Amino acid sequence: MWAEDILRQLGDPPGHTLTVTGPVTDREPEVPLGDTAFTSRLEIHDGEGPVEPSSAPHPCSVLVVLAFDDGSSISVLLEPSMTEAEAVALLAEQLQDGVLEHTGGAPLPPCPGHSHPAVAKVVDTVASWTCPENGRTRPILTGSAG
Repeated sequence: MWAEDILRQLGDPPGHTLTVTGPVTDREPEVPLGDTAFTSRLEIHDGEGPVEPSSAPHPCSVLVVLAFDDGSSISVLLEPSMTEAEAVALLAEQLQDGVLEHTGGAPLPPCPGHSHPAVAKVVDTVASWTCPENGRTRPILTGSAG
């Protein structure tokens, strides 16, 4: 799952819970390997409440909520009209903001050779971590796209 991959890059902050609410695909949600600091839950909603996957008439938005043990949380709404790159970059940006605030500003993910964190952007249709000083980029997601 994108959110889990991004959280790993942000240092898997202790004491958090990740909830993903959105459409169900024809494949099972990915299960993280090993001991993890978070849990995730996938539901399908029609705007009013959970529905059976067979009764979902069209794709719907995905809501990602990252909650911390101190009661704070960050919510990210990924709209179906967004490109995959836009959705990944928005998710990375918002999760990074939440983790940075929760951890007191740890520069994650690190920007190679600098003391600041990389910034999430779409560069040439690819969601990328970008250096705000020199513009160097690297993909946010490596390997599979989602």
